[in-house]
Amino acid sequence: MDKLKLTLCIFGCVLALSAAVRAETAYGKLTIYSDVLGSDIYVDAKFVGQDRATISNIPAGKHYVRVVKDEKNIQTGIVEVKEGEETIIVAKQTEEELLSKIRKPNHVLIFGSLTGANYLETTTATTFNLPYRVQYGLGTEIKFVLPVVDINLDLGFFLNYPSQIETPTGNAQMAISSPYIAAGKDIIRLGPTKISAGLGFNYGIFNPGGGTTISISSRLGYFGFVEMMRNLGDNNQKLTVKAGYVNYIGKSAAGDVSCAGYFLQTGMAYQL
Repeated sequence: MDKLKLTLCIFGCVLALSAAVRAETAYGKLTIYSDVLGSDIYVDAKFVGQDRATISNIPAGKHYVRVVKDEKNIQTGIVEVKEGEETIIVAKQTEEELLSKIRKPNHVLIFGSLTGANYLETTTATTFNLPYRVQYGLGTEIKFVLPVVDINLDLGFFLNYPSQIETPTGNAQMAISSPYIAAGKDIIRLGPTKISAGLGFNYGIFNPGGGTTISISSRLGYFGFVEMMRNLGDNNQKLTVKAGYVNYIGKSAAGDVSCAGYFLQTGMAYQL
């Protein structure tokens, strides 16, 4: 019985002490906004939200706030939260920082590619739709960020090796290489992985292989894509995978040429 009374007494003392500690702790409210879309917000090294975060009951006193996007700090510093008051922080970049991001690329990408497309040639008399074996290629790309509109701008070039077009009279060889420009926007961000989608234009260069004499001039084509980019252990390196639909357009002496199909690219992006 005495042990029970002693246990109850100790338990009551602990509750009273906890209540006293809570009563002595002062709280405030902290709200953080970011003018840079897609920013991650950290308070005292803990992730609290993206683009906007509110902590309704945060102990009064000093706290470390960090707002970051793509591993680059937008704003960091110590914030003083006062008891019973709301402290508001707005993280923004200076005009010079915005212009510097537009002026220089933030990533360079080296990739390998697979392209599967049919060869379609339309003349005044008929239409030829011929199977085109998968093309293998290599390419490079530089990525810019347009922070004002939060759009990614990609400029690149890839070189395909010749692949066979299966014709009724035999196989012809053709490689399609292209410079391109694309605009994309981040649509999903999950920790170290982000997914973007976009559209672009290409300028297909048709290169006949051995034994093929057809001449095709280049025209403006188009493509759409979804791209995944994931940070590796080193934040300066990222794994990228891009898949989409592409249409290369040209013109031969006989008529209009179109090579449309799907592509897959994978490679490494290096942050500059």
